[in-house]
Amino acid sequence: MCFTIYSVDISNMIKLYLFSKKVHRFLVVIIAVIGLTMSLTGILLKYPFISEKLVYIDLITIRYIHNNLSPFFTIVFLLMMLTGIVMYIFPFTRNR
Repeated sequence: MCFTIYSVDISNMIKLYLFSKKVHRFLVVIIAVIGLTMSLTGILLKYPFISEKLVYIDLITIRYIHNNLSPFFTIVFLLMMLTGIVMYIFPFTRNR
């Protein structure tokens, strides 16, 4: 009876690991897009002479985009960290 309880726990851990892996892969793509956008807007904010050469770039809009993306970046990064921790701990649970 103890073996069946143990095997159910392993089955649930495998399901959690596979779910975490899928979510983590999806979040990696999202964080790459958000991170690239934030890095480009951050460069434009740090070096305003670039925006002077490109007349269609407005610093207020760039600042608005950069400031509004940062909470999403933080949430996605925290979720990615949590799924990464689950994937890191999973091999240690299999060794029991």
